[in-house]
Amino acid sequence: MKRFFTFLLIAFGSVSLLFSQVTITKVTHGFSGGQIHDGCIVTYQQPGAEGENIIWDFSNVERSGNALFTSDIEDNFDGGNIKAVRDDGCTFFFNITDKGNEYVGYEIGNHKLLLDKPIQKTVYPQKFNTRFSGNFSGNIFTEGSDKATHVEGSYSTHADAWGTLLLPDGVSLQALRVRTTEASGSRELVKYLWYTQETRYPVFVTSEDYSIAADGTRQLIYSGSFLNTRVNKSENSYTGMQRIAALPYKLFPNPFKNEIQVSYNLPEKTNVTISLYDANGVKLTTLVSEEQSGNRTAFQDVSKYAQLPGVYLLKIQLGDNVYTEKLLKQ
Repeated sequence: MKRFFTFLLIAFGSVSLLFSQVTITKVTHGFSGGQIHDGCIVTYQQPGAEGENIIWDFSNVERSGNALFTSDIEDNFDGGNIKAVRDDGCTFFFNITDKGNEYVGYEIGNHKLLLDKPIQKTVYPQKFNTRFSGNFSGNIFTEGSDKATHVEGSYSTHADAWGTLLLPDGVSLQALRVRTTEASGSRELVKYLWYTQETRYPVFVTSEDYSIAADGTRQLIYSGSFLNTRVNKSENSYTGMQRIAALPYKLFPNPFKNEIQVSYNLPEKTNVTISLYDANGVKLTTLVSEEQSGNRTAFQDVSKYAQLPGVYLLKIQLGDNVYTEKLLKQ
C-alpha cells in the first residue's frame, strides 16, 4: 500500500508568486477546463537557498526522457470541479474556489482515493512569504473489495524565495519558488516549484522523496527535476519558455578578462541597478545603483570581485524589467 501513499504525495503540482510583485490568483494560475499541461524529466537540480533576490541557474539541464506527462484539464466530476487526466492513466481531482485550490483525490487503475479532509495546494492570492499548513485524511477504495484503506498525514506550503530563473536556450524568467511538503506514515515528499506571472503552471519542479525512520532520521530515496514544455490555454497558446527577442542593452565583452561594459538607452528617468553574482547566485557587488536617463554606458573593472576564471552572473534591472546574463571570465 506504500505505492498508493506515494501516488498521493506526488499527485500533481500545486498552483502558486512576488518578483516585480508577482502574485498568484485564480485568474492567472487557477485550473480551468480546456488547458493542457506538459512536462518532461530533466537532470536533477539542487533547489538552492531560500530568500530574496536568488538566482537559480538551471540553464545546463538536459532532457533525460520523453514527456513525463500530458495532463488534459477538464471541468466537473463528483466531489470537485476540476480533474486532470494524465496520459499514463492517472487522474487527479481538485476543487477550485475563489479562495484557493484543494487536492481531493486520484484514480489510478482500479484504485481510487477520496480525501474527506483535502490538501490545500494554493491560497489566493499567494505571494512571497505566504505560508500555510494542515492535515489531510481519506480512504483508498479498491474495485472488487468492500474494505477501504485509511490514509492521513500533514502538509505545509511556504513561498520561500523569489529571484531569477535561468533555463536552457537563453531563457531568463522572474520567478517565485514555492516549497511544499506532504507527509504520510514513514514517507515525506518535498517539492520546489518555480512559477512566473505569465505561465499558469510551474515552469520548473524539483522533487525529493524521503523515508522517515522511527527515530526521525530522513533518508533520500528519490530525487528528480521536471521542466514545463508547453502550456496551452483555450484562448491562447504559448510556452512561457521563449527567448527574449530584443534586449534593451548590450553587454561586451563576453568572455571577459577584467572589464565589462553595459550600454543601454533610457528614454526617461529610470532606476538602474546592475549587480554581479558568482555562479551559485551569491551577490559579489553592486556596480550601478542610481536613477539615470538617456544613452548610458557603464564601464566596470570587476577583476577585484571576479578573481577566478569561470562563470559569473550579471543582473541588470532597468525599472521594473530584470535581466540576467551569464558571464565567462577567461
